[in-house]
This record gives sequence, C-alpha cells and structure tokens, in this order.
Amino acid sequence: MKLIRIFAVFLLLHVAGWAAAHVWMSKNPNTVLVVVDTSFAMKPHFPEMQKWLEDLQSEKRYTEVVVATDKASLGKLSEIQSKESVFRAAFGKFSVDQLQRYESVQADEKILLSDGNVQPGGWTVVKFD
Repeated sequence: MKLIRIFAVFLLLHVAGWAAAHVWMSKNPNTVLVVVDTSFAMKPHFPEMQKWLEDLQSEKRYTEVVVATDKASLGKLSEIQSKESVFRAAFGKFSVDQLQRYESVQADEKILLSDGNVQPGGWTVVKFD
C-alpha cells in the first residue's frame, strides 16, 4: 500500500508539472518571424514554400508564427484565412535592404525563405532552388 501512495504522489507531481508547463508555454509562446521572398525568380517555388510554412505551423506547438513578405508584413499565420494569399503576387527583385524594415520586430527567431543568394546576419535562411 505504501508503494501505491508513493507512486500516486510522483504521478500527481508529474501531471502537475506538465500542466504548469503547458499553461506557461501557452501564455508565453516563442515568436518566429518568417519573411518570404516573393520576387519573380521565386515564383516556381511558391508551392514548396507554402508547404514549408504549413509544416512549420503544425510542428511548432508553443510558437507564434508571424509572416511577412519582402514587400509587406502580413501578420500572424494562424489568423491568415488563406495561406495562398502570402504568395498571391510575384514581382521585382529581392535585396537585403528590404529586410531592414523587420530589424525592429521582436522575434525569438527570424527566418528568410529565399534562394540563398542573400545571407543576412541574424537570420536563418531556408534555401529553395
């Protein structure tokens, strides 16, 4: 009987720890900024990039994914009704100067989806070619 009580106490502590971690992580999610290169040269890779974004959203449980293009900020990925709207227009060329508008954004991680020609400091570049 003593063994069952000890087991019950450890089980209760374990469940309480998991519940506390879940509540804290839900209220304090990590923020990931994903900037998509929507230059004309990347247009053939838009379906791959969309799948990558959907996979990121499904893999990162306690993470808030904020999406932007090299042209404009779009907001939280979970609040965008149509993921295809991220890739609705392709025009112009991409340059590292276009990322300067996102330097002030507070994010735990900054990811650039591009062809890998630009390697900005402080950014993780996911290469599509």
